[in-house]
Amino acid sequence: MSRRTPHFLIIGAMKAGTTSLYQDLLTQPAVFMPENKEPESLTRDDVLSPRSRRAYEALFRNASEKQMCGEASTGYTKLPDFPGVPHRALHVCGRDLKLIYLVREPVARIRSHHHHKLTSGEFPIVDIDEAAKTYPELIDWSRYAMQARAWIDIFGRDNLRIVRFETFTKERRKTIAELCAFLGIEADVSRIDESAIYNPSEGKHVVTGRRAVIRRNPLYQKVIRPLVSPESRDRIKRLIGRKAPPRPAPPSRATVQFVVDALRADLEDLRGLMGLDGPVWDMEEVIARHD
Repeated sequence: MSRRTPHFLIIGAMKAGTTSLYQDLLTQPAVFMPENKEPESLTRDDVLSPRSRRAYEALFRNASEKQMCGEASTGYTKLPDFPGVPHRALHVCGRDLKLIYLVREPVARIRSHHHHKLTSGEFPIVDIDEAAKTYPELIDWSRYAMQARAWIDIFGRDNLRIVRFETFTKERRKTIAELCAFLGIEADVSRIDESAIYNPSEGKHVVTGRRAVIRRNPLYQKVIRPLVSPESRDRIKRLIGRKAPPRPAPPSRATVQFVVDALRADLEDLRGLMGLDGPVWDMEEVIARHD
């Protein structure tokens, strides 16, 4: 069988519904994605080496010749922490690569991002007002236009589809039909269970401490994890993990204003990229909710 690399990537954003999009696209017979949803291979220079490139190609070895291959790594829109991803993607996947970028109202995304990192033990600061000013990634990974332009500079605007999380969650079948048309494949949206909820933060089991360090080890990520089914990984998490704590208190109005002010120019740029007459989200309404 010939070697395969992705025809498309779901490039993020983190905590913006990429797991649900991954699962919904997997229902389509014309789509193949590996069980390891987020290989993150293109975040590392070693993917350009012959050995690591073969390992990346092996993720897609079970795809049929008629299927379109893809993967969904949120690390692909995490500038400035993971630079150079579009250049590696061009080298490995070619110029015809299609890109899907889910974006979410940034205050909501930041709250979910903070909770995720808090439960994994990576963020020790519980107070989101303090965390928003302490961890630059909360703001940086919400600069959607800045992240998108790094890809547009390499692949052009026509190869990138930006999808609002809020639209996707309300209209999953319609969104998948539109994305299949974007990818140039036939859609069968009757296969999609719109009531299914994937990767919820509340009530999930998380692994922390030394066990979490092992799970983040490159050897585990590259060799062991792909051999273990998602169902088995979930069972292991329930056995050795603990339930995620409830969400911290919401941000203050001052913090919401801080986030909006920090992202105002980027949000205007995003509006232009999406060709919208009005704002991507009504951020004044978001601020008002925190009065």
